[in-house]
Amino acid sequence: MTDPTPPADAELLARFRAGDESALDPLFARYEGPVFRFLLGVLRDHHRAEDALQETFVQALRHADGVDPSRFRGWLFTIAHQQAMLLKRKEKRLPAQADTMALLGLADEATGEWSEQADDARKVRELLGLLPEFQRAVITARVFEGKKFREVAEALGCPLNPALARMHDGLKKLRQLWEARYA
Repeated sequence: MTDPTPPADAELLARFRAGDESALDPLFARYEGPVFRFLLGVLRDHHRAEDALQETFVQALRHADGVDPSRFRGWLFTIAHQQAMLLKRKEKRLPAQADTMALLGLADEATGEWSEQADDARKVRELLGLLPEFQRAVITARVFEGKKFREVAEALGCPLNPALARMHDGLKKLRQLWEARYA
C-alpha cells in the first residue's frame, strides 16, 4: 500500500539534486498557485504576475542546487518577490518599451493604435519563424493560443520546467532579434 502523504519539499529537492528532474514537477505544482497569488497581489496585473511566475520558476530551476531544502518555500517566495521588484523597476526605467504581449502583436487597448500594432505583429511573426521549433511551439501555445504553462507542457509532451525554460529563452532570443532588426 502506498503512503498517501505527498513527499516533503526537502525530499523532492534531494531527488532533483540526485538527477531526478521529474521531482521538480510536483514541487512547482505545489507552489504554482500560492506564488502566483502572491505575485498578483504585489503586481496587481494578471499578465505581469504570470511573467514573474515564469521567471521565478526559471530562476529556481537554475539555482536549486544552492538552496537549503528546509527553507525551500521561503526561498521560492523570496525569488518571486525579487522578480516582481525587478519587473517593477524595469517598467519604471523603460516605460515606452512594450511588454511581452504587446511585443507579440496585441494592440494597445488604451490608444487603439491598430495599424502600428498590426505591422509589429507581422514583424514578430516573421521573427518567430527564426526561432528553434521547441521555442516557437511554446511561445505560440502560450501567447497566441492563451494556454497556461501546465497546458503548454502537456500539449508539447514535456515537463513543466523545460516548457518554462523554453519560453524564457525563446522570448529572450525574440527580443534580441527584434532589437537587431528594428531598434
